[in-house]
Amino acid sequence: MNIQGTERSLEHLAEFGAGRIGYYREFDRTEALRHFPDAASLKTADKLWALFSADGTLLLLTENRTSVFFKAMEDDLKTVTLH
Repeated sequence: MNIQGTERSLEHLAEFGAGRIGYYREFDRTEALRHFPDAASLKTADKLWALFSADGTLLLLTENRTSVFFKAMEDDLKTVTLH
């Protein structure tokens, strides 16, 4: 479905949160490997956590959820969960 004006809204959302908001999300291992092939080096966890900037840039992929929040604090980002 294509909603008129959606692209512009997404651009505004990314601009609004740039440098201020970080989105985090849990991935199961299989899904993470599909999206991030370099994740194969993270061998011990069935679940991985990702932190993204407002524009969708991957900032961190980790086995440890707490690391997401440390990275967000380091980058002065407020965190919001992404489903």
